[in-house]
Amino acid sequence: MTHDSLRCWAEIDLDALAFNLRRIRSLRKKGAVIAVVKADAYGHGLFAVTRRLVREKVRAFAVANLQEAAVASRAAPDRDILILGPLLPDEIREVFRCPRWIPTLSCCSEFEKLETTAARLKKKVRVHLKLDTGMGRVGDFSEQLFQLARRIRLSRRVILEGLYSHLACAETDPKMSLHQLTEFEIFRRRAALEGIPVSWIHFENSAGTLLWCDHEKTSDLDRGLRPGLALYGVASPLSAWRKQFGVRPLKPALSWKTRVALVREMPAGSVISYGATFRTRTRTRVAVLSAGYADGIFRKLSNRGEVLIRGKRCRILGRVTMDMTMVDVTRLSKIRWGDPATLIGRDGHDEITASEVAGWAETNPYEILCNISKRVPRITVNEK
Repeated sequence: MTHDSLRCWAEIDLDALAFNLRRIRSLRKKGAVIAVVKADAYGHGLFAVTRRLVREKVRAFAVANLQEAAVASRAAPDRDILILGPLLPDEIREVFRCPRWIPTLSCCSEFEKLETTAARLKKKVRVHLKLDTGMGRVGDFSEQLFQLARRIRLSRRVILEGLYSHLACAETDPKMSLHQLTEFEIFRRRAALEGIPVSWIHFENSAGTLLWCDHEKTSDLDRGLRPGLALYGVASPLSAWRKQFGVRPLKPALSWKTRVALVREMPAGSVISYGATFRTRTRTRVAVLSAGYADGIFRKLSNRGEVLIRGKRCRILGRVTMDMTMVDVTRLSKIRWGDPATLIGRDGHDEITASEVAGWAETNPYEILCNISKRVPRITVNEK
């Protein structure tokens, strides 16, 4: 499959992925990496990303559910796969299909179902406990989780291997992050004093890895790193990453492109797209792009987003439609039917980042990347 045969595609640079991993590892001498590859590796392609990270000696991977665990295990059959999301009742038996799958436990009812199933199957299962330090999503609070940890310690089938938590405001609220970190450390130390063995401890997401890499409370701890967004070259907060590594601290692993399907000369007063939200004031050259919201272009970008064509920024005109998007190419002296248009990525001396698109769409780069639809082929480059 060549780019010339595609109407819309995403290029995944696996060398950029490896570069970002090296940057993350350089921030902390201690602690193995648990690479977060959930949500189809943030829209980059779970299988290809996981397979490359195996070659970069990543020890373990984190996914959201059993379906993603199955894909990750095909790419990394000898690596541990941590399942971050709670198991549903009818998924408990399924987790025993692979000894490398490690579920997260939050409460005693999950443990009881898991232990009963393990006894029936005459198997063992490793688990990680999730401490809720302020996220309010998965996990449990300190006292309840201690009760669960004590019960697991007495179990012959369920083995407590890991303990983790998650930062709610790593990018925006250092005070809250420090409070969460303190709560986590209190629990960890109490568990150690009570003789509850935990071999895997992980707390920092991408922003946390950077923000706490030199902090006096964390610099001497042998904790796993759990990076997600930074692996894919999106730096948040960007200023902190630049302070650590310079102007281009990470390399975006994904670029997203489509092609010009039609070029039209529109007279003054012409309406563009649904709802007549844009009307040309002068004679305008309009390029119709071969991608729309079914491909992942947010409708929020209507009349406000931009794309790159021949290295120049072209503004989106009117509402983004399901399969097509119109842009203003009046300033371009040369444009041809079939030309590529860059939705995310670099063209010439300019670049549109996922973070910039997120600003136009009033969301975050996670949603922008994950929203690129399944009908957009992922083309890997620099695959070794």
